Amino acid sequence: MKIKNIMAVLAAMMTLTGCDLDKYPVSEVAAEEYVKDDESLNTLVLGCYNGLHDVMYYEWALTELRSDNTRMHLTGSTSSSSKLVEQLDQGVINSEHAWVSSYWNGAYSTISRCNNVMGYLDKATTLDNRNRYEGEVLFLRSLQYFNLVRLWGPVFKVTRKISNEEARNMQRSSVDEIYDLIENDLRHIIDDNLLPSTNNDADLGRADMNAAKALLAKVYATRYTVGDPEYSQAATLCHEVLTSQAVGNPSSGADLVPYTDIFSTFNEMNREIIFAVRYIGGKVGLGSPFGNLFAPTNNGANVIMGTCSNYNCPSDNMLAAYDMNNGTDCRRDVNLAESYFNATTGQWVTRNARFVCKYLNHDQASNPITSQYDGDADWPVIRVGDIALLYAELTNEISGPGAEALKYLNMIRERAGLQAYTAAQLSSRYDFREAVRNERRLELAFENQRWFDLMRWGIARETVNNYISSESFYSGYSYTVNPLADWQVMLPIPIDVININPNVAQNFGY
Repeated sequence: MKIKNIMAVLAAMMTLTGCDLDKYPVSEVAAEEYVKDDESLNTLVLGCYNGLHDVMYYEWALTELRSDNTRMHLTGSTSSSSKLVEQLDQGVINSEHAWVSSYWNGAYSTISRCNNVMGYLDKATTLDNRNRYEGEVLFLRSLQYFNLVRLWGPVFKVTRKISNEEARNMQRSSVDEIYDLIENDLRHIIDDNLLPSTNNDADLGRADMNAAKALLAKVYATRYTVGDPEYSQAATLCHEVLTSQAVGNPSSGADLVPYTDIFSTFNEMNREIIFAVRYIGGKVGLGSPFGNLFAPTNNGANVIMGTCSNYNCPSDNMLAAYDMNNGTDCRRDVNLAESYFNATTGQWVTRNARFVCKYLNHDQASNPITSQYDGDADWPVIRVGDIALLYAELTNEISGPGAEALKYLNMIRERAGLQAYTAAQLSSRYDFREAVRNERRLELAFENQRWFDLMRWGIARETVNNYISSESFYSGYSYTVNPLADWQVMLPIPIDVININPNVAQNFGY
């Protein structure tokens, strides 16, 4: 039974029995009554995966929308949700921002679920199962902490159930403490072989060893710099993932899954996908909302059924980046659209029609989304294109733009239908660095990678300010959209957290 089917069973269980898996991590009584054997422990682990839906619902708004990739679709809207989008788009966020709070709560809810599983590992019937469940929840917890520390800096380190009194008096742990936790957990997974090297068909969608290695590589690449042994280890981990049997050890673009097939709902969890948040349509409460959240408003069901919001609109700057490739980049049309066909009028609509189409069912003709917020398309979190380009980047920074780095950069370009770079074109570290950074933007567009890349490279504020000053959209406001200050790259601690614990330090500037 694939994880999507298991998720559907979970949804049916909640409907029929009235139980709420979300309560188990925070209710000792409910967990003790429920977790009796290996099967119920496995269900609790799957509930950790399910918790990722609450996180992903808002992650695009804290990453893509704050970058130069996307923006508001129109100025002048007075709706409350549009104001929330506008504030994130312009970087004018306060501690009462509802979506920032919802993301924070979703991440910590998932962490709580993972911690809860750790207390019941003795219910596993075999050592292999126990190791796997531990590895899975440590991976999921590490993923949440990695995002939290990059978005907020110091955050709360919670690795077990805590009492209300402890919560009211807890202080934020340092960035180094959070990174130490992440690294130790991921190293434990890898060194002690807690996860399988690959998943069989019955377990597609669950974390495996490649996911743990890839995540640790991204952590090392973010925390460390050239000269640190961990930075070199990041490159080694990337290479191990890329040359693994699961990925297929590609040597050229022809060996990779075609870009147009990566996101197909008929080709999910293909060799490109290292880890993804999974969704299933069919009115079971586990469908993807992003088709509706991103599609143009008032499209008359010509794009997708139901109410649409046109959030996360691709920027002119993003379009210009694709257009530098003179229309030969196949990724552009997979990721975004600038028009849609109105079947009633027989006309193509271009006014206010730009949108991210990546998370529609790309097989709409044979697999249409028939109810709103109920798509099938998964959201890739880590995939081969990401790790190949990260490996090329790290290799260049460590030893310069040699044949190995160029091989993996060109592999991604070839798949996109672009001409390969020659060694003469990228003869310096700087030239190669700029090329791989541009390629990451085009390859990973709208996958919540751009903001984290800009932060990792130390150019988030500079890039966004240059973008705001050049994007004509922002001149349409009746007021001046101000450039970001240094402190605005970090998010504020939500006010509801401070209301519970008034002694918690707020991030500077808020």
